[in-house]
Amino acid sequence: MAGFLRFLLQASLLLLCRLCFSLENTCAEEPGEGQQYPHSHIVSVSSLLPSTVCNRSRKVSSKGSLELVHKHGPCSELNQGRANIPSWSEILLKDQARIRSINSKRRYMNSDGNQFDQTKSKNLPFGYDTSIGGGEIYAKIDIGTPGQSNYVVLDTGSDITWIQCKPCSRCFKQPGPIFDPSKSSTIRTIPCKSSECNQLSVDSRGCVSNKCFYDISYGDGSFSNGYFVEDKLTFPTDNRKSKFVINNYLFGCGQNNSDVSPEGSIGLMGLGRSPTSFVDQAASKLKKYFSYCVPSDYSSTGHLTFGKPDDINSKYIKFTPIPTTPQQSPNYDIVITGISVAGKKLAIKSSVFTDVGAIVDSGTVITRLPPEAYAAMRSAFRKEMARYMLVPPYDVFDTCYDLSSYKTVVIPKISFFFEGGVELEVDVKGIMVANPDVKKVCLGFAAAGDGEVGILGNIMQRSVQVVLDVDGRRIGFGPGTCA
Repeated sequence: MAGFLRFLLQASLLLLCRLCFSLENTCAEEPGEGQQYPHSHIVSVSSLLPSTVCNRSRKVSSKGSLELVHKHGPCSELNQGRANIPSWSEILLKDQARIRSINSKRRYMNSDGNQFDQTKSKNLPFGYDTSIGGGEIYAKIDIGTPGQSNYVVLDTGSDITWIQCKPCSRCFKQPGPIFDPSKSSTIRTIPCKSSECNQLSVDSRGCVSNKCFYDISYGDGSFSNGYFVEDKLTFPTDNRKSKFVINNYLFGCGQNNSDVSPEGSIGLMGLGRSPTSFVDQAASKLKKYFSYCVPSDYSSTGHLTFGKPDDINSKYIKFTPIPTTPQQSPNYDIVITGISVAGKKLAIKSSVFTDVGAIVDSGTVITRLPPEAYAAMRSAFRKEMARYMLVPPYDVFDTCYDLSSYKTVVIPKISFFFEGGVELEVDVKGIMVANPDVKKVCLGFAAAGDGEVGILGNIMQRSVQVVLDVDGRRIGFGPGTCA
């Protein structure tokens, strides 16, 4: 009799808990002890949020390497070690401006890959370039002799390096002093008719008093213009025993600059594919080969390594070719062949990806997929997350959950497949994004606009070493090799 009563009590409690969960989501069902989830991540809800304490990467390299830092995180010198993370609304607003400018730039590039098609570009501003977007990930470099420290956003979607310079006719607030050319013994202005000046696109160069002048505007309304100059670029290697130096480095010395960020901003280092980019200028030393790990969250650091890393292991880095196109793309293009959720390949036609193409981009935050591909991913993800209650969408995030009643959650694994049979399993920190109270934790992907290029953003790239072999025309991925 006692056993029967115990059974009734247990059954009643279980029924009450399930009813409570379905109506109020206050009786949260945790993953069962001993249960196996081979195609899912089991994580603590607290791990979905960044720490308030800086956690620097232990990565060490003897090559030239820059530490990458989130602008708003506790590792940032710009915040004096205090986290100042913007809302997702702010991040997404800037991200959307970048996405618009990427697509505009791709539409209007002509066959030489460096200049706009003048018949199509009449609606674009002079010297139009990819919007900086959130400008979240930056590094510290030294320019001049003696070196003057400058903070720059690292951007694979841009082709020129620029910093603010004295004397300013218009400069925005920035951390640290503005670069003073008069204090560098190695700076040189570039003549108008020189080969160096001609490396700038026709739409972004001019001539003032026989000095080369650059003028770049971005899709978010910000701009920079000033003299195109050369000087010594220096940064330390990770082991701090030596310095990496490029003499006669070409960059924009901006004396008239505008920024849309209310807290002020920093300069930019372009890692794109044109002759003015850092990658091309350092080609003799680096063979157009570099890799990077974006910070795994706001409280971590990453690194950008120039040249083939000493510790690169072909067993872990898998390469996919950069596709050959009729015109040279301004971006790092990639061919997506499929997506899987929880170990199951989604039924997506290959033409869904190939009709619009895709790029790997360090400056875009949220990955954007062709609408049909995103719809398939969303449907499969929701099916696997059925135990959790959906809550209303948040901006472009349409698959969100209230996880505030849980300590541990089960998140399905997501993998992307690329040409050549390469599989990239997205790290769990790259799958979902969370509000601080975890009452809204969302799938961190979104649909692109119709006809827009797919973009693999930097959240999806967390904990993944991205290797860009420009001369070899290939992109490599090394999941879990960023520690």
